[in-house]
Amino acid sequence: MFDIMGGMKTPTPTTGGVFGEDASAKVLAEELADRYNRISDDDLEASIVELKQHIDAQHADLLLRVAEYHRRDLGQLRHFLSTVGWVKQALRLTSAAASSMVRSARSLVAMPLVADSASLGRITPEGVRLLVHARRRHPDEFSVHEEVFADIAQYLDTKDLRRAIEHWEQQIDYPSALAKVKAQYHRRRFSMAQTWDGMWHLSGELDPETGSLVDTAIRSIADRENLAASREDSTDTRYPWQRRADALGDLCSFWLSNSDKIGTSGGSKPTLIVTAGIESILGLKKELPSIDGLVFDPDEMRRIICDSAVVRIILDSEGEPLNVGRQSRTVTPAIRRALDLRDGGCIWNGCDAPPSWCDAHHLIHWVDGGETSLTNMVLLCRRHHRAAHEQSGDPPGEVPP
Repeated sequence: MFDIMGGMKTPTPTTGGVFGEDASAKVLAEELADRYNRISDDDLEASIVELKQHIDAQHADLLLRVAEYHRRDLGQLRHFLSTVGWVKQALRLTSAAASSMVRSARSLVAMPLVADSASLGRITPEGVRLLVHARRRHPDEFSVHEEVFADIAQYLDTKDLRRAIEHWEQQIDYPSALAKVKAQYHRRRFSMAQTWDGMWHLSGELDPETGSLVDTAIRSIADRENLAASREDSTDTRYPWQRRADALGDLCSFWLSNSDKIGTSGGSKPTLIVTAGIESILGLKKELPSIDGLVFDPDEMRRIICDSAVVRIILDSEGEPLNVGRQSRTVTPAIRRALDLRDGGCIWNGCDAPPSWCDAHHLIHWVDGGETSLTNMVLLCRRHHRAAHEQSGDPPGEVPP
């Protein structure tokens, strides 16, 4: 354990295993908290800045040492390994990370002015990486302007330094800068796959324009909800990344519900099919509903069927369909238009989501005998609709007459 106030701290003797018993762990936790609680506000602030600068300097020192290791070819002479191979093994890095470190190290020693500032902790590791890439793309031109970069990298943040480098590249080699932008567009990719436990994994890269559009759209929802939660809604316990995930779902739901440009199959728009037995819907049987054969939260199921199309399918003992009833909607278009006009959006106290972002919610669920009528329905945005079902009660706020 490292003590920024006094060097290495001698661990308190413990018993009952490597980490001691719960009582010993509690004592250590209290000592740790007390050690930092005793730091004054000014000293705490100054120590954080100083420690970060020290870490940045150590990062540069590490790269310079790796560069010298490579120059001496010690990996080959001592271990019959390349420098990358030795770094991967000794520092427990992936092949990609080890290769990137060696490339950065070799480039840094070729930038003496940048290396000098970085070794003093005046240029962050992110700044060093940006300058390394700039030099690799334009080695001759970079050597001419290295003094300028070594200076501005000491006070520009990562985003502004990247912009400065991009502007510089346009001035010295516009065709290459244009080719780089076009290459970024062709690199765009997006994929999503369902994992073994039913969750969805998303990965990809977006070009600057598309990425900005997606970021702006998600933040337009998540940031508003972050602000509302900090001001009024103490019941919203979601983390920011959960709000962003929900915002992505809201965007997709909005598109499917409101766009007239969606293709159809068999006369129907793309549909999310939820399978649930009537006994589980009524709460008479403990059975989880499913989507594409994968089970999910039954509270979510009740929210979904609040405002959806319902089809009755009678199955035999072996699961084969015997009878398929007509599709019926729990909320008719006429009732929905009336709700939009009456409520004007989500009725949850403090929420300003417009009607187009809302679901129609039954105050008394229709599977419990509640009517699909204006007097028994209100508009709730997706988040507050979910909250209403989790609370199993009326949503906070005054229900319009």
